[in-house]
Amino acid sequence: MKQHRYHITVQKAADTQDNPLANGQSIAFEVDSHDDLHDIVERTKQLVDFDDDTAKAFVIGLKLLGGVMLAHRGQALFAEFAPHFGQFMRELKDKGGSAR
Repeated sequence: MKQHRYHITVQKAADTQDNPLANGQSIAFEVDSHDDLHDIVERTKQLVDFDDDTAKAFVIGLKLLGGVMLAHRGQALFAEFAPHFGQFMRELKDKGGSAR
């Protein structure tokens, strides 16, 4: 299965013209995914009435959470939530396959 490597950066946006990037603070990391996240974002915008930024946030957040849960499925932290997350993903995939 082909892996895609992504570099994720989160940087505080300017709150005013006097504070362009909040001292340049950012969070950055790399992550692998078997999914093409660009493709999933586009398919999600067609499936759900989300604007571009909302679709990106939804897909990236969902895929990051799912990847962490899968990698750490034995953690007690996820025990109660995992079945609900799995059901949500099945229902989302049934709607159109946008979050594979």
